[in-house]
Amino acid sequence: MDDEERDRKILQWQKKARVAAKKKKRRNLYVITLDPEVLWIKDFRQENPGYIEGMPCVYVGMTIHDPGDRFEQHRAGYRSSKYPRKYGVELALELIEGFEGKGLSDNEREAALADWLRDQGCAVWQN
Repeated sequence: MDDEERDRKILQWQKKARVAAKKKKRRNLYVITLDPEVLWIKDFRQENPGYIEGMPCVYVGMTIHDPGDRFEQHRAGYRSSKYPRKYGVELALELIEGFEGKGLSDNEREAALADWLRDQGCAVWQN
C-alpha cells in the first residue's frame, strides 16, 4: 500500500469511527493470529507461561471499527500494536466462538477473552 492510499484509508477509518461513536455503537472484539515467530520475543513469551506448544499465538483487541478494517489498520501501522503489525497473519474471529462475555463492559470483555484463550493454552497479547 503506497502512502497516498494509506492516507486515504486513514481518513475513511476516522470518518467511520466518528459516526460509530456518535451512535454509541458497542465495540467489537477481534482476534488476530500471529506468526509463531513471536514466541522468540522475551516479553511475549513471559506473558504466556501456560502456552501449550502448537496452540495459536494471537492478539486480542477491541474496536469501534469493523474487525476486518481494524486488521488492515494494524497491518498499515495506523494506531497499531507492534505484534499484529509485525507478526499478524490473519483475522481469526472463529477463535471467539464459545466465549461468553455477556454482562461485561467492553474493557472487561477484552480482558476476559484474553484470559479465556490463555486458559485454552493459546499465547495471547492484549494491550
